[in-house]
This record gives sequence, structure tokens and C-alpha cells, in this order.
Amino acid sequence: MNQRNKKIEQITGSAREASKTLARVNTTAKNACLMAMAELLEDNKQKLVAANKKDMEAAERDGIAESLVNRLLFDEAKIDSRIRSLAKIARLPDPVGQVKDMQRTENGLLVGRMQVPLGVLLMIYEARPHVTVNAGAFALKSGNAIICKGGSEASNCNTLLNELWRKALETAGLPPKAVQVLQLSHQQVDELLNRPQEIDLVIPRGGKKLIETVASQSKIPVIKHYEGVCSVYIGREADREKALNIALDSKLLMPAVCNAAETVLVDSSMEEWVPELVSELTQNGIEVRGCEKTCALSSEAVPASEDDWGTEYLDKIYSFRIVNGIEEAMEHIEVYGSAHTDVIVTENYSDAQRFIEQVDSSVVMANASTMFCDGETLGMGAEIGISTDRFHARGPMGLPELTIYKHVIWGGGQIYGE
Repeated sequence: MNQRNKKIEQITGSAREASKTLARVNTTAKNACLMAMAELLEDNKQKLVAANKKDMEAAERDGIAESLVNRLLFDEAKIDSRIRSLAKIARLPDPVGQVKDMQRTENGLLVGRMQVPLGVLLMIYEARPHVTVNAGAFALKSGNAIICKGGSEASNCNTLLNELWRKALETAGLPPKAVQVLQLSHQQVDELLNRPQEIDLVIPRGGKKLIETVASQSKIPVIKHYEGVCSVYIGREADREKALNIALDSKLLMPAVCNAAETVLVDSSMEEWVPELVSELTQNGIEVRGCEKTCALSSEAVPASEDDWGTEYLDKIYSFRIVNGIEEAMEHIEVYGSAHTDVIVTENYSDAQRFIEQVDSSVVMANASTMFCDGETLGMGAEIGISTDRFHARGPMGLPELTIYKHVIWGGGQIYGE
């Protein structure tokens, strides 16, 4: 066995052993670890900021894309946010061991489904040091061990976070290898992706290329979303102020995140408002790439190409199209969207209900910003990822999405052959 294979076996073997222990650990011990990690983040805040500064400086020297540099930032405000999230996750109900759908069968058996951990998770991601905190916290609370392969651009920060997780686990009397934050080569990652007997689920977070590569090479189930081509449809009877605020917030709050909106669709019944809307968007620094009709109504819009409709800009750019009714809006979303997050703005309840029922995305909203597709906002404490797959998890993933179930049956002596 070569040294590379030996290292991978040590990583996966220690994770598997840790997962067996975590599956039996009580909630008190798991929460103690989360709060120990929160305290360590507080105590080491300046060290983390300094490590992140080194990563940021190296990223800028290496000419890394601005959107990735923005995700790399781990300043005091982001550290404080993770500290709060750890406390929130500690307060959430522990899903492990919960029994659902208990029912009595005709032959007297009591049958239900018990939530149990998945086992060993592999998280592969770019930049995003905050994910190192979230991933460890969610895995731990749901009884899973996790192997975190962060991007090389965050190596200094992740090395320190790995040490803090080890200390937090030891403080709570838990296996120190339950959370492993590792710097690995591409070859070593490929080896991990070919170990379905030792790793139960892969969660990649990053650009489309990263996710496509992981999905194509993995022999392990992968939860993924390739892109966030999210739309805001301003339907008939929309409130203008609500529509404008939602369109602005969905783009400007965090343009480089996957749930930022990329397309505005305006119902033809509202087209008289298009010049004003385009003007407001451009005054707020948003480039508007419009359909032919939009450009005819507003000189501030530039012509959109066919490629624009399906592009995830991750920037202050909107593709902008006037559609003939809700049916055409939903058809546009089906053809060009990515099944991530889509919104209708309308005061017409029937249209809102139809949109929510018929748009097949992981998150569908009425009269709210796409920014609310967020685990913390939705009461999950944070999120470990957002799934657009048709899998056991869809949309923002919290604790329940990191468990599976086993059937449990209580009998009173029944035998099948009676």
C-alpha cells in the first residue's frame, strides 16, 4: 500500500469509528461541544482574522475571481455570526432517535420510522471558512462524522479551525476525528470519492465546474446544486413598492450568493411600469439586459442575448423580460431556471397559489425576497448546503436532512405463519 492510500484509509477509518460513537452520543454532549466551539471562536477571534487576512492577501496576489474573494472573507462580523449560529443549533431539537409516523397495523404491530444519522459525510467546498464551522456543527448535532475538504485559498483559516474543532470535541469528551478539516490534493480527493463503503454522502459547495467534477467522479451519492438562476416574477396586480424592494433586495444584498436573483420577469399587464423599474434598477448600480420589448420601452436597458436568460451572473446584472401572463413566466422558469429559488410578486392570491403549486423549484416564494432562501432565516440555525436535487433533501439543508430513517416495529408475539 502506498503512503497516499494509507493516509486516505486513516482519514476514512477514523471518521467511520467516530461516526459509530456519535450515533450513540446524547444530546447534552453534542451541545456541550457546540458551545465549546463557540467559546473557542470567541477566544481565538483575532487569530482567525489574522489567518484569514493571509488567505485574502494570497488570493488577491493570485488573481482569484472577486466573487470567490468575497466568499473567502472571515472577519469579526462573520465570526460573531457563526458564534450565534452555534448557539442556535445547540438549541434546536436533536433529530436522532425521533420516531415518526407511528401507526398500528391490522395484526397489532406498532410500526414507525426512527431517524438515524447518515454516518460519514464528505464536504468539498471553495473558500467559505464559515462553512467549516457550519458543516462541523450540523454533522455533529445530527450524529454524523464529517471530512471537510476546504479550498486551498482558505488554508490558513481552515488549519486553525481544524484545531479548534479538535479542542472542542476533546472538551466534550467526543472523538477528536469526528470533524476533520483537511488540506488534500486532487488525487486524494478522487480517492475519497471512490470509497462508498466508508463515506455515505458527498456535499459539494462551489462553482458549477467543481460540482460537475465531483458528481462525475464520485461513486458515493452526491447532493448538489449546479447553479442558482433565480427569478423574480412581477405578476398582475403586483404592488409596485413591494415589487421594486424585492427586486432590489434579491440582487443587491449579496449579489454573489446562489440565492441572489438573476432574472426579472414582468407581466405584460404591468409593462407601463417597466421604464420606471428599469430606471430604479440602473440607478442602484444594476445593469439591465432586456428583451426586445423592454429595450423599446427603456433606453437604459441593453439588449439581452439568448445566453443571458440562463446565466448565473453572481454580479449586479439582471436579465429582464416582459412575459404574456403567468403561464409564460412559469415556462421561462422551467426552460432557463435552475430549480433553486423563484418568486412571484402579486396581490392576486389565485396567481400566487398557482405559482407556488406549479413552479418546480426547491424553494418557491410569494411576495418575499430570494434572500429568505437561507437556513438561519428559516429557523435551521444556518445551513450545510442548498439542494436542488430530487433527493431526500431539497432546498436549504439543516439537521433533519442529515439523517435517514430505519423502520422500527413493536410486536406482542405475532408470528407470520398463523
